[in-house]
Amino acid sequence: MKILHITESFGGGVTSAINSYILNSQQHEHYLLASVRKGDTTGEESQGLFKHRELVPRRLSSLARVKPYIDRVQPDVIHLHSTYAGALIRALPFIPAQKIVYTPHGFAFLRGDHPMMLKAYRAIESLLARRTAVIAGCGLDEQRIAGELIEPTHTLGLVNVCDELPEVPAVRSLTNKPVIGMVGRISRQKGHEYFRALAESCADVAHFKWIGGGDAQVMAEMVQAGIEVTGWRPRGEVIAHMKGLDLYFHTAAWDGFPISVLEAAKLDLPIALRSIGPFTTEGLTTLQSLEDASREINAFARGESEAQLRLHHNAHSIQQLHSKEHLHSSLDQLYSRFMPEQTANKLAIG
Repeated sequence: MKILHITESFGGGVTSAINSYILNSQQHEHYLLASVRKGDTTGEESQGLFKHRELVPRRLSSLARVKPYIDRVQPDVIHLHSTYAGALIRALPFIPAQKIVYTPHGFAFLRGDHPMMLKAYRAIESLLARRTAVIAGCGLDEQRIAGELIEPTHTLGLVNVCDELPEVPAVRSLTNKPVIGMVGRISRQKGHEYFRALAESCADVAHFKWIGGGDAQVMAEMVQAGIEVTGWRPRGEVIAHMKGLDLYFHTAAWDGFPISVLEAAKLDLPIALRSIGPFTTEGLTTLQSLEDASREINAFARGESEAQLRLHHNAHSIQQLHSKEHLHSSLDQLYSRFMPEQTANKLAIG
């Protein structure tokens, strides 16, 4: 089958997720129509086993490129990634709803915005769900939420996985303290204020490092707070910085299931997690308040065995569930729904 992936946020974790979907469903032809989000490039944008890719500017006028590209490719499945692409493309009347798969990579109504805005986002998602064949959440929690918007039988969970990491030497910070790190865009979504407050409260026992970039002023404020900020780096350098961490702490306020957490697990780093749906749904140990997080960091820095066990257990649990075998099976289930009925029946019988 021909599968067309469309996203307006090609960069960062979305790039990694799409590339992993393709790598684990190579029996199909994959195409890409995307715009790259400025500042989010990771060096992976030119990778991926696409039959063809077309990158367009990140502006509304690029919507005019959608129909000609669909007419040229004639896809069997149109797989939309991210909330903006999901909204814009499903709103186009010439896109056949029966071909649409939507993976939000973090629903917009989970953001920390004004309650009225969140209600509006949810109402839009509920309305557009009628123009969707399957909502394929990136993780169990996103699938659960999707089941509130659409008939649960039209949902599926795609566990994110981590592909092989580049072989790079560790980049270590110039400190004798344990190094606590986070990867991502410096933004409200990734919880940069939570991370900063934690860094300030635990400055005596740990060194804090943010691997990623964002607004220049906010980056400067984080540096002033004593946080080491790398700015945006190619993926190989990101992994090198992660290898130099003693603990990975994912502080996002809302998320899908982040690729960076999977990378930390693959590196066998102990992992601390803020209490959000993707992590609690999988039964992982999470931390909600800054006070709880500060206590855990202090216990880890002191080398307390119970804290070490909790944080290493997170990494091991993630490795077990987020396997290539699980993703491959889920993608088979997803895309087989769009096969011609006779072909699907033959496959079922075989």
